[in-house]
Amino acid sequence: MATDTFKASVQYNDLMGSAAADDAHKLDASALLKERGLINDDELLVGCEIYVGQLSPGTNGGAFISTTFLLAKTSSMDSFSNAIAREASLSLSKVSQDFSPDEFFRLFKRFNVTLSSGGLLEGREYSYTESDA
Repeated sequence: MATDTFKASVQYNDLMGSAAADDAHKLDASALLKERGLINDDELLVGCEIYVGQLSPGTNGGAFISTTFLLAKTSSMDSFSNAIAREASLSLSKVSQDFSPDEFFRLFKRFNVTLSSGGLLEGREYSYTESDA
């Protein structure tokens, strides 16, 4: 069994930050995985990793978003939360799917990402002025 750490990272980590999203509810990631037969009734979607690689200029293939979904064998989010609290190591399953940007963003009502140089602004309050551009 392989191990991994749940943390975003790319080759140089020039920009780091955080992300937040609201499920689409009608066809969110859990529903899509069920529709495609990729999640069992005794599994719960507990995380996902989203990766977009370098886009080559002049290619006609279009962008794709590589997504890895993390599944836990559990009956509810409460039981998963309890397992997190008492266990140092977790055993999860991974399911990978590639999506077009349109397919991917339809899984969410809203999606927000923040990035700053070396992550230095993450969680910081700041004052600003707006320019008329």
